[in-house]
Amino acid sequence: MIHINTKATIRALTLVAFSGILPTATIYGQGLTLHQCLDYAYKNNSNIINAHYDLAIAGKKVNEQIGTFLPQLEATGSVTDNLELSTTVLPGEMSGQPGTSMALKMGTQYNVTGGIQLSQKIFDPSSRIDLNSAKLNQEQSEVKLQQTTENMQYNICYLYYQTLVIEKQRNSLLAAYDASKAVLESTELLLTNGMAQQIDLDKIRVSTNVTYTQLKQCLLNYDQSLNNLKFTMGMPIDTGIFLTDTIVNVQVNAITLPADTLLFQNRFDYKLQQIGLRSSRAEIKRNEAGYLPVLSFTAYYGSNAMRNEFTLFNREAWYPNSYIGLTLRLSVFDGFQRQSRISQAKLNVWKSKENIRQTRQSIKVELSNSEIGYRNALANIQNEKENLGLADKVYKSTQLQYKQGTCSTLDLIQSETSYRESLNNYYNELLNFLIARIKLEQSKGTLSEYIHNLN
Repeated sequence: MIHINTKATIRALTLVAFSGILPTATIYGQGLTLHQCLDYAYKNNSNIINAHYDLAIAGKKVNEQIGTFLPQLEATGSVTDNLELSTTVLPGEMSGQPGTSMALKMGTQYNVTGGIQLSQKIFDPSSRIDLNSAKLNQEQSEVKLQQTTENMQYNICYLYYQTLVIEKQRNSLLAAYDASKAVLESTELLLTNGMAQQIDLDKIRVSTNVTYTQLKQCLLNYDQSLNNLKFTMGMPIDTGIFLTDTIVNVQVNAITLPADTLLFQNRFDYKLQQIGLRSSRAEIKRNEAGYLPVLSFTAYYGSNAMRNEFTLFNREAWYPNSYIGLTLRLSVFDGFQRQSRISQAKLNVWKSKENIRQTRQSIKVELSNSEIGYRNALANIQNEKENLGLADKVYKSTQLQYKQGTCSTLDLIQSETSYRESLNNYYNELLNFLIARIKLEQSKGTLSEYIHNLN
């Protein structure tokens, strides 16, 4: 549903009002929550779509392997025009002329054959192992889809939070710019009445221009972040949207770290390593099965016709033929090729085990670092929030004192500069805190659950 965010519209119109050249964000469009952005991305993100295609392909490969257990029916047919019949030399004794030979052309000019052959595997251990391998590939595709979905969720959350933080920073800078511009206009009036000096006016104008430049850059950052969000969602860039979620006060939530077993089970990279190990073991079994015999059943029915004239569709003189049989195939000696492949597969098993061991350690390190990063980000945002409150209080007090003529221009400029620095520091740490939290949840393997429980 398309609707208009009144507050966002008023803010954007205010930006237009105070500067004709200052770029602004989209005013009208569709309001989206974080969950709505994710729902849109589930259906339109290219990586998600391709992961679904890969899963569908893996399912078809399983069906392909199942088809090898079913009877195979094949129809064949051929038409041959013997432009020059082959010559056979026979001994003269056959014609009562000993010691001589005679050359005879044998056959007919046109030969036609046609038939149907049925084959059915009775015993082939490699086929069953190939089917299991196809199912492993399907399972791997399912895990990759889940992993791709988790990565998409992380990116959407990152960009959504980034855009929200930039919007809050934009609003704060806009208020600071309005206040600075009001002081500038007041100082211009005082200068006109001979109650202020030109140098004071120039200092205030410089500070106002600095705020304006930061605000302009903030608006550009907002548009870029919003574009990146739409691209990650799979949404056309020219679509008008705005974000409706708000960032509430930072809350300290207890961190519960999962046990090692549960931690590894929740991590998709660990699941993929486990599937890789099973695939390597299946490769050993597949090559070992090559030493076993393969038994199959074959049945054929066909007929052929031989003509000296091209009367192939004449129903006379067609000669049927048919047979049934069993075929047993057993590899006796292959130059130790299969043994070499078995050795390679065993080495790949050991390699997979080593990769799993390394992945386990990597997951533990990542979780530990994410926890440290989250606690550090929490401490920083609390500190910067306090600093911003103090800087805002000092800035407003200095503005009042300046209007009353009880403080200097230098004091005003210094308090405004400190306020802008506190703003930048606070919003940088706010984004770091939000990202640190979703990074922690991703390290725990619980990002999807965390996002689902977000209000």
